Amino acid sequence: MLKRLHLRNFTVFEDADFAFGPGLNVLVGANGTGKSHVLKAGYALARHLHETLGEKDLHWFNSGNISSPLYDLLKVFRPIPFEGSQLIRRGMGEYKATITLGLVFSGGDVETTIELPINQELFLVSDASASELKWLNKKDETIAVASSVFIPAKEAITLGWLLPLYDRREIPIDETYPDLLRLLMGPPLRQPEPAHIVAQLQQLIGGKVEEEGGHFYLAAPEQPRMEMNLVAEGVRKFATLYKLLANGTLTPETTLFWDEPDTNFNPALLKEMAAVLTQLAKAGFQIILATHSLFLLKELHILARQEKQPVRYFGLSAEPGGATTVATADNLELLPDIVALDAELDQSDRFQRVLDQEDADRN
Repeated sequence: MLKRLHLRNFTVFEDADFAFGPGLNVLVGANGTGKSHVLKAGYALARHLHETLGEKDLHWFNSGNISSPLYDLLKVFRPIPFEGSQLIRRGMGEYKATITLGLVFSGGDVETTIELPINQELFLVSDASASELKWLNKKDETIAVASSVFIPAKEAITLGWLLPLYDRREIPIDETYPDLLRLLMGPPLRQPEPAHIVAQLQQLIGGKVEEEGGHFYLAAPEQPRMEMNLVAEGVRKFATLYKLLANGTLTPETTLFWDEPDTNFNPALLKEMAAVLTQLAKAGFQIILATHSLFLLKELHILARQEKQPVRYFGLSAEPGGATTVATADNLELLPDIVALDAELDQSDRFQRVLDQEDADRN
């Protein structure tokens, strides 16, 4: 489970600390305040720890040093030029940035920090000035760092052709897309869990998701299967979630990062999405998502009260030219600077004034 993410002089953040809860975590804020950057930074470092440590004896890295996650960070962010200096906040006095990631799992609590210097032209894995691993609480002598899952804002389940091309050629696309495609591959489990959520998703998409030759299909009962290109984009997002659960990739041990699950959803489907996310959190899944949708925020707030399933909210805001600041609340009503709410309330007021004027003109 991702416990903490601290960003210092990183992209739009001067000094921001995120203390994530075990269930549903929601980032909200205006465009350009760094919501996607939070998800990508957390994902890149968590993924690096999984690939570096996997299942190992604690004595293997008691020295505290691990290989640098900088190259993984660059592949996920894909800055141009491909340099660590591009990830350092503009206009600050110090010429370095740090990211600290805190994880909790069966082996104990662990924290890793990467430091990005700015005084080099090109930053490769060995060039990061610091990359440390610190144990905060050891519980046993072995660890098992689970993988993480990142679902980008643009759907990827129709991009099966991208994976072999990406593996062979230099393509300017961030690594979250091929990463997700790799996780979507593979046959389904005989008994995927949680069974009730898998069944709920299957009903929403109208069948099962099958993969053949790198292409994904919707297989409905007594119907010819349909390639995902022909399926509505909102349904494809449910299909992506279904496939990750069906093949056992997404489990309560993983952290799901989801950038704008509300994209291309109508309110009826958003209501269903909120219900699925709440049920996943209730089943022990940690989810960290970013959204612009007030409808989704309201639905999650309603379900949090009805299901007694807490949601942690992070409000990101920034003055013109200033660094992004973060406000944290466990109640949506207590979160300041909700841009989506302010914009919708303003629209409601303007709409009512237009209706009032039309009534006055008719009379």
